[in-house]
Parts: sequence; structure tokens; C-alpha cells
Amino acid sequence: AIQKTLEEYGERVNRIHGIDFKMRIGLNSGSVVVGAIGDDLRMDYTAQGDTANLAARMESSAQPGTVLVAEATYRLVADAFEFESMDKIPVKGKEKPVAVYRLKDKAFKARARSEREVYSEMVGRDQELARLELQILKAVNGEGSVVNVVGEAGIGKSRLMAELKKRDVVKRVMLLEGRAISMGKNLSFYPIIALLKNWARIREDDGEAAAMNKLQEAIRRVSADEADEIFPFVGTLMGMKLSGKYAERIKGIEGEALEKLIFKNVRELLIRSTEIIPVVIVIEDLHWADTSSLLLIDALYRLSRSQKIVFINVFRPGYWDSADKNPGNLKDRMTDLSLVELVLQPLDPQNSETLINNMLNIKGLHHGIKTRIIERAGGNPFFIEEVVRALIDEGAVIAKDGGFEVTDKIHSVVIPPTINDVLMARIDRLDEESRNVIKVASVIGRSFFYRILADVISRVEGLDDKLEYLKQIQLIRERMQMNELEYLFKHALAQEAAYESTLLQQRKQLHLKVAESIERLFSERLHEFYGILALHYSRADNQEKAEEYIIKAGEEALRSSASSEAITYFLQALQFYAGKHGQTADPEKLAGFEKNLALAYHSRGQFREAVYYIDKVLMRWGRRPPGNRVSRMVKCVIDLLTILMRLYLPWTGRKKIADKRVNDYFDLAKLKFRDMLFFNQETLVTASIGLIRESFQYHPAYLDFAAESHLTLGTVFAAAGWLMLTDRVLDVAPKVVEDPDIGDITHQMGISVIYLCSGKWAEMPEYDKLILKAGAENGSFWDVGAYLTAQGEYKVYQGNFSQAREILDDFIFVEEKYGYLIFAKYLLYTELFIISRLLLQAQNMANDLISFSVKMGQIDDLQGYGWRAVAQVLMKDINGARDSLEQAEQCRRKHSFWMPWYLSSSLLGQFLLDLHLLEEAIGGGSMSLISKQAKVTRTSGRRAVQNADKYALPRTWNYRLMGEYYWLVGKQRKAFHWFDKSIKEGERLGARPDLSRTYMEVGKRLQEPHSRFKELNGISASEYLSKAETLFREMDLQWDLDQLKRVRAGSDG
Repeated sequence: AIQKTLEEYGERVNRIHGIDFKMRIGLNSGSVVVGAIGDDLRMDYTAQGDTANLAARMESSAQPGTVLVAEATYRLVADAFEFESMDKIPVKGKEKPVAVYRLKDKAFKARARSEREVYSEMVGRDQELARLELQILKAVNGEGSVVNVVGEAGIGKSRLMAELKKRDVVKRVMLLEGRAISMGKNLSFYPIIALLKNWARIREDDGEAAAMNKLQEAIRRVSADEADEIFPFVGTLMGMKLSGKYAERIKGIEGEALEKLIFKNVRELLIRSTEIIPVVIVIEDLHWADTSSLLLIDALYRLSRSQKIVFINVFRPGYWDSADKNPGNLKDRMTDLSLVELVLQPLDPQNSETLINNMLNIKGLHHGIKTRIIERAGGNPFFIEEVVRALIDEGAVIAKDGGFEVTDKIHSVVIPPTINDVLMARIDRLDEESRNVIKVASVIGRSFFYRILADVISRVEGLDDKLEYLKQIQLIRERMQMNELEYLFKHALAQEAAYESTLLQQRKQLHLKVAESIERLFSERLHEFYGILALHYSRADNQEKAEEYIIKAGEEALRSSASSEAITYFLQALQFYAGKHGQTADPEKLAGFEKNLALAYHSRGQFREAVYYIDKVLMRWGRRPPGNRVSRMVKCVIDLLTILMRLYLPWTGRKKIADKRVNDYFDLAKLKFRDMLFFNQETLVTASIGLIRESFQYHPAYLDFAAESHLTLGTVFAAAGWLMLTDRVLDVAPKVVEDPDIGDITHQMGISVIYLCSGKWAEMPEYDKLILKAGAENGSFWDVGAYLTAQGEYKVYQGNFSQAREILDDFIFVEEKYGYLIFAKYLLYTELFIISRLLLQAQNMANDLISFSVKMGQIDDLQGYGWRAVAQVLMKDINGARDSLEQAEQCRRKHSFWMPWYLSSSLLGQFLLDLHLLEEAIGGGSMSLISKQAKVTRTSGRRAVQNADKYALPRTWNYRLMGEYYWLVGKQRKAFHWFDKSIKEGERLGARPDLSRTYMEVGKRLQEPHSRFKELNGISASEYLSKAETLFREMDLQWDLDQLKRVRAGSDG
């Protein structure tokens, strides 16, 4: 219209002024940067960027009176106008000449749908669509949610999403879309990266620098103040190669720590985005997603509790194991979420007939044909649509006068029994070249870029026409992804059918061509395609290239914290390499694979598997561990004696220089004994002692582990209950605290554990939130967890319950902000409830501790059973306590060695139970039963006290219980000896809850009629009871105040 008007205007100018007036027009379509230029006196607005530059090049190349358009514009309007393809022209900044099209027919073609294209309004999904709209509207109004759209293949999930995007409410939100692909199970974060690329407007032909700039700018738009923190972690997830300050930010952070920081920063990015506009995240075909994507999405769901965000998960049922973290079991795992489940059911016969009528709008279609279609389809709308299109393909239904009518062929039509058969029949009816195009496309994937397809099948004439035809018969559809032309199979089942219809040998050849095409077209950022290349070369049977890209994909997965996919890749690589080389395999290369597997398994929390591969690496490095328990014990004794000699007689001779291999060895060994804490404490102690002895051989200036060695030694000694050795370590290395090579959180954790276990509570460092935050931001989550636990237990046992709850809030903060669940949270809650005598809550939390430990394959269920028994005895549930202690004993027998803190609760529970039974026996009056139970109680009491001598937390309580035992058996002097020990230890430690209970117990016993003592340390019974009451009230211990009331009432009686 503009060109025609300009021609008329030009003729008028020529007629009036004698000037030959013509204009030329150049068009391109895409994203531009629009902004102001100039100053306050002369301000203008302009569009800049690659799109505008190419439009200008079109304009300068056009002849006067003509219109030239670039490829992107041509694709958008080719159906509306007629164009002539021109010679390609060179453009500055482009590696290759670009396609040019000249407008040929100035008249607009009425946009008519192809006669072959048949459509229908969506049928039978009005309720589901309304519910989706409602959830988005709720988000607009501040209430987030998670929506699962579940249905079998072809049931209409994608159509429902397409209809949703047309609704007005979607204009009020930011819609972020991702899609998993059938070959994507091992493609790390594939749907997430696609979603982020679309959000940041990163094109497939953008180079690395351009992609990074676009991501940075996108992040700055929503979170300018945190952009420098968010970008390196989101960029790492997307596989970008960082440099400068961004590379420095993530230096040294790897494995699980990197994963948690990536998850935290993605959450932060979404939170900042929702503060600007509500966000709706749609991920289709989620059943094909890689494990790392599922874990990340799972970590994001809780945002819906507080943010204006909706997650819409679209997937087929039955793809996941019930134990996995997946959207299918969200209802059971996250009961606090606003979760909506939309399970799409098959269409009923009435809706199925409506769908057929909508598509064909035909008279004369025999009712029996409709019935057969409906019966075969079983309510699957995609099946119905494909059968209708097959009728058109076969000529049983033809277009006529803007509608459809049946032909005689309708009587011989056979309705295939399955949807796959329908699709295969449609593909078989294609001409040879169109069939070849669809098969090549199916090898590329569910979606495929035009330039990859064109590169692979460059010999096919009229590729554009073939694609246009495939669009018309509705096997594929077209879309622009960030100015890159992309095609998409209309349904995943169509891609699967086309792929399966391709002969195996042809498939292999096509996979090889696709892989080579990707290498050519995306050479600048090939790392993004390592996983896809590994898959294509594997399916092409090119073992050498497959191995190369499997290794690269595994390394890339580790770099981006996708540990699950890293495990898969490195197991494949190990199998490839070992199978290929056998006995001649290079041990260093095998060790490399095994080391990466160890790191990946550690990140996944699979500690036994991690230790297995660490041991294999260490053996290849010549560090074979002792073969049996006796040799381990002998080596441990030698190592310990060597350490003691170094502690008391410091070595002044020359020390070794540690090279990279030595430092790598210490890093792996340190990781090993951290992992062994969760399942084998004996080997943990012996291995860590051996490691520390070895560290003493090296000059500290060259050994990274040297700064930690004394601190680690002190922690091991304290945890094992070797308190004299702990004191010596601290005497020898008093300045280890100030060592600049030890991170603040590592140092604070170590010192806190040492002082807590050894009973040096007066020297306990103050709890520091800033150190906690810095440790979390650096990914030192293991140290963060141990620090919180030690500081939390210290507060609990001193009766500072409000401070303990603040630390528990910090457990939750770390969990919610970083997605790092610290199992010790359950332990600390249990101890808090026990010590503050909230016994029912303690029992319930102990059950949670047991369940979590069993689920994670850890050994903390022993503590859980012990604390549950303690709560049950205090609540007089004696049978329950017996059962808990029996289960605790079964746990204890699994290992020959336990650190004192793991045993303390079960030993305490057994002592409490035996004391209760002794009191019952004394009440019964049977001397033989009393004597028998007294012996049992004395044995359990000695075990509990001996353990408490090594571990300070339950010490005051156990000393008091030993006093109660001697009182019950009539040995009052010994009883007051233990009561006095309990008081002195409680006062020294500041263990107010147990100290106050000892005060009450002493007051109670002193006032009994048969007591031979009227005071202890010059303090009377009433004074002890008053001291107890004062402390009970200070700590708000209502349970104990009730007990005290009964004690005083007994005295008055």
C-alpha cells in the first residue's frame, strides 16, 4: 500500500514539478535497542543493533521504486505477498552473504489457509483452561502456585498451553517457557537454559561475548544491585566461560556447594523479577527433563508460597520412580504448597464428534465412519486430528468451494488401530524428498533450526517448498526463536514416528551428518552442544568422537554443577575407555574418570559411592589402604604415636616439598573422611589420623592442607573423646585460629566443635551470623552445618532457648535461600524439645530424624532412637522406650566403633529406663528382682557416665542420674558424691537446665525422712529447691515447675 501510494505521489510530483521522484525501501524484522541520542537542545530517538543495520543494508541495495526484505521479514510475510529471490549480498559484520527478496506482487494476497490445513477450536478443556487462568490471576493478585498439567501423549496438553497463551490475563505477566526433549535425559539443565536464553533474548547465532552481554543486561534490568553476584552463577549454569572478577567469584567452589549457590542465585533472580511483574514458568514435556533440571525446579517451587509466581509443569504420567524428586509426588513432599493438579481425561464421545465436525464441517460423512474414528481414538484428540488429516491425504475427503466433501474412497478407508500407525501411514504417503526431509528433521530432534536442516540436506531441491508443504499438512509448524527460524514437530509423537520409520543404517548416517553440521555451525560455542554431540556420535556408532564428547559433556556437567548427568557421562566414558583398551589402559586416565565420579557422587550425597571411587583413585596413585581391620588398627596406632611424638617433641629436621599430586591427594583424602562421617566412623578416625600424620612430613608453605591439619586433628580427637590429646593440640597450635589460610567458617566450626565436645564452654566463640553468611556465600555448606549444630547445641544445653531457636531459624534460612538441607536441624530440634521438656514434640521430631536418616542412608537414626527413648521414659511410655532402645541397639551393632556423641542419647535413654525399672522393683519389694535390676542399672549407668566423660553435653545429666542410682540402692554418701559432681560440672559448664534439675533432685533427697544428710556443701534442701525454682523460672521450664510443685507437696505431706 505504501509503495503504490508513493508511485501515485511520484507521478504527481513529476507532472507538477518535473522531478522524477522515487523511493526505495529496505525491511528487516527482529529485536532492536531503542534509545535517546543527542543532548537537551537536540534530542532524538533511534533504533540500533544488528536488525536495524541489516534493514539499512536492504534499503541501500534496493533500486529506486522497489522494496527489498531480509530473510526474517520474508519468513513472516511470504504467505501474504509474492517475492522474487535475489542474489545474496555481503553485509559488514556477517561471515556469509545474506539472502535478499524483492517484493514482486504489490497487491496483498488474501491470507487464505491452505486447503490441506484443518483446525478446530479447543474442545472439552474449558474447565482446565479456566483453572489455569484463575491461577495466573491469583499470581497477579499476589498468590503463587504450582500447577501440574498431566496427561498421556496426544491428550491435548500442548494445545491447552497454546490456548492459555492467547488469553488476556497472560498479557499481565512475564511468561517464561522451556521444553525438555526426548533425547534430553542427560543434557544438563536443557529446558532451564532454553528458558533463560529466551528470557535474555540470546539468539542461536550469538557468539559467546554477545550471549554473555545479553545475559548481564537482562539480569541488571531486574536486579542491578545484585547483578555481579547473580551473573557468575547463572552464567555457569548456562555453560558460559567466565573471566575476570566473575571467574574469581566462583574460583574454588565446586560440586554440591556450586549447585546450591547456582540454585540460590536463580531463586534470587526470580524473586527480583516477580517484584517487577508476576512470573509464569511453563515447562513442557517435563517427563523428559534431565535430573539436574528437575532438582533445580524442585528447589524453586517454594517461591510460590511468598512470590507472585506460577509454575506450570506439563508432563506425561508414569515416567519417574516414586522415590525421586519430581512434580508427580509434590503433593506428598511439599504439603504447604498451593498445588493444583489438572489431569486431562480422554474426550467423551460427544466432544470427540464435535471435534471431527469442527475440523471438517462436512455433510455426507457417514455416521459409521465417525463412530469408528471415535472408538479407535479412545478420546485422544491428537489421534482424531491425525485420522481426519489422513482422510484428506488419502483423498477420501477433498476441499471444495471453501468446504469439504467426501469421495467414493471413504468406503474403503481403514482406520489404523493406533496413533503411531496413523502417523506412519501419513509419512509413508509423502513424496520421497518430503519424506527424506521429515526423517532428517526427526534425527535432529523435536525442534530443529532451519540452518542445521539445510546444512545436512543441502542437496535437496526446493527445501523451502518441502517445509511449506509439511506445514500445510500439519506435521510441523514454524516459529521464530530470537530471530532464528526454527521448526517444531506439531507433536512429539510425530517426531517419534518419523524417527522410527528411518532404517537403522540411514539413522546412523544422519546422526553423523547432524553432529558434523553442529560442529561447523556452532564452533564458537561448541561447549553448549557437548551432550547433544555425544548423543549423535554415539548413535552414529562413531566411538572415538562419542568418547571425546562424552568426556567433554561430563566435564561441562561438573562445571555447571549438574552432578547427576556428570555421573552418567563419566560412567559411560569409563566403560568406553576400559572396554577399548583393557589391560593397556592408562592408569592416569582411569584415575581421572574415577576422580570425577567421586566428586559427582559426593555432590549428590551418595557418600558410599564417592568413597568407593576415591579409594580407586588413591590406589592408582600408589596409596593403597590397609586391607583388613587388624592392619588398619596397627597402622592407626603407629600413626597416633608418631603424631604424639610430633606434638610433644616437635620435628626440626627438613620437610618434604608438596607438589600438585600431593595436594590433590590431600584434597581427595579430606573429602573421603568427611563422607565417611555419615556411614563409617571407625575408618573416618583411622584414615584422618593417618592423613594428619602424613601432613606433618611436608613443609607447610607448600601444602594446602597444612593450615587445617592441627585444627582437623583437634576436631577428630575431641569428637573421638580423646580430650587430653585435644588439649595438647590446642596448646601446641594456639594461633591456628588466626591462620589466614583457614577460612573463617572452617576455623569457627572447628573451634566450636572442639570446645563443645571437650567441655571448654567458657572459651566457646560467640555465634557470628556474618561468618555464617560468608561461609554460605562461598559454598562451605559442610562447615556451615557443623558450625550451626555446635553453636545450637551449646545454646540448648546452657538453657538459652531463644538463642537456640534463632540458630534453628538460620538452619531454615540456609535451607530456603541456598536449598541446602542440613539434617542436623532435626537433631537440634529434638535436643531443644528434650532439654526444655516439650516431650511430645521431642518424640515427633525424633521420628523425623529417624526417617530422614534412613532415607538418606546415614547413621543418625541411632541418635533418633536414643532421644525418642529418653522422651518416652520421661512420659512414662515404658514399652515404647523399650522398643526404641531395641532398635537403637540394632543400629549400634552395625558398626564396631562409634564416636561418643552418637552413643550419648541411647546410653542416656537406657540408663533412664533402668532407673525407672529399679524404682518399680523397689516399690514391688522383691529383693531378688531389686538385686538383679540394680546390677543392670549400675552397668548401664557406668557406660553412660564413661561416655559422658568423653563428651561434655550429657555429662551433668548422667552424673545426676548416677547419684539417683546410688540413692535408690541405699548408698547415700556415694549418691551425694555424684550429685556434687553434677553440680560442679553444671556450674562450670553453665549447663543451667541440668544444673537446676540437679538442685531439685538434691533438695528432694535431702528432705526425705530417711536421709542421713540435712545439707550439701552447706546448703539446705529448701535452699536447693529455691535455687532450682529461680532457674526454672528464668528458662520458663513449666514441666519442671510442675515437678517442683509435687516435690514440695510431698515434703509438706
